[in-house]
Parts: sequence; structure tokens; C-alpha cells
Amino acid sequence: MQKQRMTRRSLLKWMGAGAATIAVAACAPPPASAPAAQSGAAAPAGAKVELTLATFDDPLHDWQREFGKRWAEQNADKANVSIEKVVYAEMPKLQLARSASGTLWDVVFSGIKWYPYSASKGMFLQLDDFIASRPDAKLDDFFPATLSGAKLDGKLFGLPYEIHPGNPALVIFNVDMLDAKGLKMPTDDWVVNDYIDLATKLNDPEKKIYGTNYLPGNYYDFESLARAFGTDIMDPERKQLLFATDDKNKAAAQFITDLRVKYKVAPARTETTGVDFTAGVMGSAVVGTTQVNGMHKTIAEKFKHDWVLFPKGPEGKRGYTAFTSNFSASAKTKAPELVVDMLVYLTSEEAGNWSALEQGTGQPNARKSVWGNEKLLKERHPIFKRVLDMFNTPEIPGPFPMPYNLRFAELQDNWANTSPDLFYGDVGFEEGLQKVQDAMQEILDLPRA
Repeated sequence: MQKQRMTRRSLLKWMGAGAATIAVAACAPPPASAPAAQSGAAAPAGAKVELTLATFDDPLHDWQREFGKRWAEQNADKANVSIEKVVYAEMPKLQLARSASGTLWDVVFSGIKWYPYSASKGMFLQLDDFIASRPDAKLDDFFPATLSGAKLDGKLFGLPYEIHPGNPALVIFNVDMLDAKGLKMPTDDWVVNDYIDLATKLNDPEKKIYGTNYLPGNYYDFESLARAFGTDIMDPERKQLLFATDDKNKAAAQFITDLRVKYKVAPARTETTGVDFTAGVMGSAVVGTTQVNGMHKTIAEKFKHDWVLFPKGPEGKRGYTAFTSNFSASAKTKAPELVVDMLVYLTSEEAGNWSALEQGTGQPNARKSVWGNEKLLKERHPIFKRVLDMFNTPEIPGPFPMPYNLRFAELQDNWANTSPDLFYGDVGFEEGLQKVQDAMQEILDLPRA
């Protein structure tokens, strides 16, 4: 398979992407001092500095702009801040392009998918010395998985603003459909075979009602299922793919394939258009915690609905994939103390509580105190407490499966190009397994990017 290569020239063509810019004014510097080698030329003493903040362009992340504005207003005597909206899918290439041209935002967001690669290229300010003198950063309040995801080779290059247990973390059911068929809402102790049974009973081809929509479009989504089956998609060093060489991975892949090929309880490739749980055409849907507040608001009173944790594997094991996101400071910022202060504010308990409780469609951030907020657990949905319990159970594996060579994008591309043929049954099971295995191992065999 041809591997994608990106040159400096091809990266720079992304420079024009970005978004609406909101000019506001911005935060008090912490007492820490920056190592001179890491930062750009310092701003003149007493002068206001111009800072840029890149935010996730999605209503779910409106809190980023809200707290960017608040930070700016509280510190208008020290800085002017331009807040930009950036499309999530464009951010990985934009970071590379802007870093190459010296125009990286002072504060920038990253998903765990590309964050380690960007950090490895020296884009971000190393934060360890700054945060050491910032007890208000409250590092012990972050979930350990989020701090792990913010480090590269043991060094901190960002502060976490998000954790969720991956895209296939929950299953939402149309309770009205369950009631109509005399079925009960499952508990969190259900297993994958229970899901097959419920999806089969909810399936109604004549009415074009599907029992489920489950399909792991990302290899890290499959990782959650592999862990429930008691295995891992890669070896501990993240250098060898185990997809077609490990019996438990094969069994997990068989479970997914059977939903469409054997049981026909999920939409085929040609039937996916318009299949939306919120429209009432599905008995259940596999979703993430980031969707809970938004889906509840969209469905409203259309039909009764409820969430349950994704089922355990056949031996009663559970797994998830900790998807984390970070805010980082540009290594070339002219005001490192200021931007670190902004990072602390944007990743604070206050910001997380506002997102989860006040925004309406938002979510808890990366802090244990926010996920455990009593108001959140009472006013939103108890599923958040059950996810929190999962996060706090060391026996349940959750690290993000980043390849050793950091070539996430190439690895994911090869998964996306090969796994649908397997899961939709367009090729034989063994042939499909091997195609995925070969395509992804080809990437894992490459040196660190």
C-alpha cells in the first residue's frame, strides 16, 4: 500500500485554513520563569502583548471561547488576545504548517491522536518548570491517564482539557422500543452476546428499524472491544499488530462482522444514509460520553431513552480507550508566563464545571473533581458516575494505543481503507483479517516519524 508523505510545501498550503477570529483582551503571569532557550523574544517590559488562542470549532467546545474571553477580560491590561475557531480535522496539518512558518498560535489545542507527534517536533513549550511553581494547576486532580497523554518521553508539553472513554463507550437504547417488545433495559453487567440478543429482537427490517449501528471506524475504537475480550490490538511496545495473530482479537472482529453478515441487525454499507438514532429508526446506538448531553437535548420528549456502559466481553472483562486532549503553549511564544497562566485557567475545575453544567451540550473536562461533581451527577445522567467508576478502577485498561513510531495518521488511514471490507462482509473473514493486519503492520514497521 502506498504510504502518504507530506512535504514542507504541501503542509504550507494548509496555512490559509483556520477560522473566525474574535479579538478580545487577556491573564496574570505566574511567578515561574521560562527557560530562555524554549521561548521567543520577550515582550518589552510594561507593554501589552498580542496573543493568539486556537479553539475547537464545534458547539460542544463553546466553553473554550467563553473561558478564553473571560481570561482576556480579567487581564486586559497585560495582553490582547485573538481567539480563533479551527476545524478539528484540519488542526494536525495546521500545527505542522504554522510551526514551519513561525506562526503557531500561542495557545493551541491537540487531540491525543496527533499530539505526541507535534510535541516530538519541538512545537510546544515544556511545562514542567512552569507548573512546578503553580500549585493552582492542581495536577493531582487530573486523571492519571490524561497526564500520561500530556507527556512525551516523561516530559509535560500540555495540560489536559478533556477525557472520555472513546467512541464506543456507551450504548443508548430506545426504551419505548424495548417496552413495546417486552424487553428490559440491560445493566452494566451485560456481555456482548446479550447485545446480539437485544439487537436481534429490536431489529425490524420491514419498518427499516435497526437493532444497532456498531462499527469501529477507528483502530482505537476496536481497541476498546479488544480489551473487553481480554487482549490488545498491539503488543506492549506498540510495534507489532495482533489483529490477525491473536485468537481474542479474531473473536472480537468476528463479533463485529456477525452483526451485519450473520445477524443483519446493523445497516449494510449501502443502507447507512439517514440512519440516525435521534430520528427513532434504531433500537440502540453505540455512542460516546461526549454525546450524552447533546443527544438528550435533541431527543427531548420524542421517545424514552437511556444509556448503559458498552457490554463486557464474553469472559466479563471491560475495556475502554482514554481519549484525551490538551492545550499547549507554542515553544516560540513571547510571553510564556502569560500563556501558561491561560493554560491553567482553560483546564481549570471552573471551566470544566461550566462546560458540563452551564453550557448544556458540553461535557466534563479532564478533572476528577468535575466528573465527580454532585450537581453533574444529579442534574445530568447517572451514566457519568458509572464512567467515573470505570476510570477509577485500575483493573480496567484504558491507555490510548499510540504506535511507538508515532505514525498515528498513517496507521489510521490504513485501518480506514481495509477494515470496512471485513466488517461489512465484502471479503471473506480470514482474507479481511489478513489485509488489515498486513496494511497496518507495514506502518508499524517504519521508524519513528
